[in-house]
Amino acid sequence: MRAILAAAAFGLMSAMATPTLAQSNDDYSGAWAFQTTPYGDEQFGVVMSGAAIVQSSGRDRYDIQLIANELIIERQTARSSLVSARQNCTGVVEDGQFNIDCEMAEAVEGYQPDNFVLQRSSPTQLQGVLASAASAQVTFNRVR
Repeated sequence: MRAILAAAAFGLMSAMATPTLAQSNDDYSGAWAFQTTPYGDEQFGVVMSGAAIVQSSGRDRYDIQLIANELIIERQTARSSLVSARQNCTGVVEDGQFNIDCEMAEAVEGYQPDNFVLQRSSPTQLQGVLASAASAQVTFNRVR
């Protein structure tokens, strides 16, 4: 299942990426893959992964196309389902944090838009939290 998610995310990034994406250490523009730590409740275990294409829209502001894939596993039966959500997001750099706020590009029943609060841990990695309907640690890795 992880290979399928990775292939889907890579396909999305390839389709959405443009050759002019910047990759300087001060710029968040580019293609990113992300994954959360597991979260959920007593009934369901969830992990989110996906891809984001980030393009500068001004000083410290970014337009982001994001695909989030939630793998949901029912703990008692081990049945799983995959929910994918396409989102349009805005990224803003404030006080050393990269804040991403999203809106649904297409409605997905029961799915709420995702938000992230990130800090750069290296030129190719961002770490932080998923801060929306659920909360979990998340790591974004630059792909391109």
